[in-house]
Amino acid sequence: MPRPDCFALREEEVPSLRDGDVLIQVSELSLDPYLRTAIVGRHLGDPVVPIGGVIPGRAIGRVVESRSPEIEAGTWVLAETGWRQYAVVRGAQVEPVRVPAGVPRSAALGALGMPGLTAYAAIERHLRPTAGETVVIGSAVGGVGSVAGQLARLSGARAVALVGDERKARTARELLGYDAAVVRTAADWRDQLARACPDGVHGYLHMGDAQTLDGVLAALAIGARVSLCGLMDQYNDGPRTMLAAGAVMRARAIVYGMVVYDHVDLAERHRAQVGELIRTGQLKLNEDRYSGLE
Repeated sequence: MPRPDCFALREEEVPSLRDGDVLIQVSELSLDPYLRTAIVGRHLGDPVVPIGGVIPGRAIGRVVESRSPEIEAGTWVLAETGWRQYAVVRGAQVEPVRVPAGVPRSAALGALGMPGLTAYAAIERHLRPTAGETVVIGSAVGGVGSVAGQLARLSGARAVALVGDERKARTARELLGYDAAVVRTAADWRDQLARACPDGVHGYLHMGDAQTLDGVLAALAIGARVSLCGLMDQYNDGPRTMLAAGAVMRARAIVYGMVVYDHVDLAERHRAQVGELIRTGQLKLNEDRYSGLE
């Protein structure tokens, strides 16, 4: 488990720009769960971050100097900068920030960024909820879950939140509009789930531990769809998550592995549709914001 003393702040000279480079002053940095596996080389073949290396990360920033003909100084962009205040990036590897009028710029990293695309693809291609069905969302108030749950409800399905504490349960119900919220750390959480899903679980977006996965799989309805998006046990040194094959077979369920990079063809449609939902107030943002890395 990483500790604060595993990290250090370091000042360096900003390197000189080459032709095609841009210098970005970082404004907002997305701290995504996948970074835990990325730094040790367990994220889809990414190399291990060496001791003294910069932690990877996607950010919004303003171009303060440009030697790229495509990107002007002053442009707000998205880029893989890592955890830095300033970063030199190839102009071809950045994209301008695009959000609808009235939508905060930070949404480009969240609901309109990779977490939002993950949620959109999981709902559109894996869970495919319909009116009258019940969809359960793990980590239901996080970057992915908060979008997925609202999209499920907008499809006409009932949305049930799986969360870690009562505060998050209130957020799920009161801000994000979930029909019910189950606190997975409660002793009777399986009973809570059964009451919230009297007809079984038709769709499940999993971002949690093995115990939670086992409990939801046991509650699947016939013909259920499951999207495996995050395996929390395996971020550090916990036990390996095992799929309860008997529960899957009993429900005649389909289980998908969610890798967002398989769904980049949906990115434009995702940004347009979810952006409009945010602009019109039909989809609420839930962002945790902190100032500085210290």
